[in-house]
Amino acid sequence: MTTLAREPRVVAIVSARMASSRCPGKALAPLAGRPLLEVLLERIASVPELDSVALATSVNAENAPLVAIARKMGIPVFQGAEDDVLKRHVDCTHHMKADHVVRVTGDNPLTDLETVSRLVGLHLAGRIDYTYVPGDALLMGILPEVISRRALELSWERGDARHRSELVTLYVKEHPREFRIRTAELPPGLYRPEYRLTVDEPEDVRLLQALFERLAAPGKIVTAREAIALLDREPDLAKINAHLRHKAANLRSVELDKGILGT
Repeated sequence: MTTLAREPRVVAIVSARMASSRCPGKALAPLAGRPLLEVLLERIASVPELDSVALATSVNAENAPLVAIARKMGIPVFQGAEDDVLKRHVDCTHHMKADHVVRVTGDNPLTDLETVSRLVGLHLAGRIDYTYVPGDALLMGILPEVISRRALELSWERGDARHRSELVTLYVKEHPREFRIRTAELPPGLYRPEYRLTVDEPEDVRLLQALFERLAAPGKIVTAREAIALLDREPDLAKINAHLRHKAANLRSVELDKGILGT
């Protein structure tokens, strides 16, 4: 009897927790009447290239509302380390029996779904460890990235404390020769680094709420492309959070891309 080869299992892991130094509880911020996390999970779950979606949060009791949201939606939940975010991803990957992970942060409710599909396709087309969009597009807050289970495991085994923070792929970027890396570009029209669609400060929440008030409708999946088009039409909206500074970790990540790209 011939045994068919098993297809690689691709799971999106959405990491979120209640703790935040700048904006505690942002995962529950209402976007057109629904918690931010619920909106994000629904959007990611709509991507057909994914085998599953999971919420990865910590074991801290304060995260119970996030767990409740995911379970109500039928989304699997994994609770792991609070501060070792990389270990949480490794353990969640094992829990979900994933071969490859689409990493999505709870800070990015408008993670671009076109890019998720594109990156998964590129990643699976070769034996790749890490597929992502390099450069300052990261600062927009719409980017996912795809990483193999092998790369996550090696990053945790070989890395040190600073590699286990929220910047899960830092070890990969600092040691590109140890991994098979593929870079990609955003779909046409989405590269707008002057716009900040991540949620890290109260002003970010205000902007996202304004966008969803205008774009959301029952049963509709709001897209990053629609949000960018709205900001183009109403430039005053972008001023809500234009003055904010990006996280040092994200700026460091962008700087490391130069080495990967050979520039």
